[in-house]
Amino acid sequence: MQKVLNKFLLVTYLIRSISWLKLWKLHNRNSKTVCLIIPSYPRRLRTYLSSGTFVNDFALIHALIDKGEPFRIVKGRDQVRELKGCTIYHNISKQYYKENASEYAHEYNLWNQEMSIHNEVIPNQADGEYWENKLYMHEQFNKLNISHPTTILVDANRRAPAKPELDFPILFKPAHGSGSTGIEKINNQEEYNHIISTTKHTEYLLQDWVDMRSDLRLIYIGDELVLHYWRLNETGAWMPTSTGRGSSVDFVNLPDQWMDFIFQEYKKLDLHTGAFDITWQKDDLNTKPLILEVSPSYMPNPAPVGKYLTRPYGEYKNAIWGKDAYYKQYIQLVYKMKKKLIQEYDRRRHEA
Repeated sequence: MQKVLNKFLLVTYLIRSISWLKLWKLHNRNSKTVCLIIPSYPRRLRTYLSSGTFVNDFALIHALIDKGEPFRIVKGRDQVRELKGCTIYHNISKQYYKENASEYAHEYNLWNQEMSIHNEVIPNQADGEYWENKLYMHEQFNKLNISHPTTILVDANRRAPAKPELDFPILFKPAHGSGSTGIEKINNQEEYNHIISTTKHTEYLLQDWVDMRSDLRLIYIGDELVLHYWRLNETGAWMPTSTGRGSSVDFVNLPDQWMDFIFQEYKKLDLHTGAFDITWQKDDLNTKPLILEVSPSYMPNPAPVGKYLTRPYGEYKNAIWGKDAYYKQYIQLVYKMKKKLIQEYDRRRHEA
């Protein structure tokens, strides 16, 4: 019941947050500036409404209204196939897949590649390649000498070794996915043999296990660090640190001695934006930081406000009443970051 109420309040707040009069004045059916929303339209509309893409699409419309330039809204990925000479703003999303749900990242990038032949697509394909594609990401990490855990890449052309050239324990990670889904810790050769022989994944990673109880999320847009927080596993036992697993959150502290190093690693990737997950072996900040992942599409956690400053973060995420309600702070943060991101894309376009 709480989830339904939360979604209702979020949708209501989203609808009220848009200046519909400004949208009506700016909307031009002949504009070469296109805002693509609801990529799965009209299919899977219910799934779309329950996804983060729904919020991001409202944020995109909001950011384009703030620009004050004419644009038009198009619904559905197939509705833009005939466009030529347009600038197409959109959100990276699972909603771009049509058939095989496990191929959604690949399908999205094929769509982006196709649309980029005759149009300028924002975000571009170079950014999109990093989205939920750990094989590509770690190939780039290796190529660009990005600090990260030692990783073995496995796909149709690179089979898993009978015995990994890594000391146990190691991690098994599916190549596509988010939120720590599918990650398994392998403690010995017997467990390794079982997982490798039974997995249904055709692409995955085998990675050095990092003995950590915390990681640092840094989100950059352009050259600006726009959000940071630690995710702290306080159980004492190793597990992925996503907030969905109950980790606490620290929005205050930063490892100042490593911030320039991390920023330079980010710059090597030449992304318009990136959410980095970073950790240290045994949580020792005197060791070199290890970048676990980077993504050009992300769902940010807003810092708690008001009475929730001193309460557990999980309690804040369930707060639905008053000006300090989580969904209000979350939407305001997404709007602010989307506006900055559109400004960054436009800045680079004008400098090119």
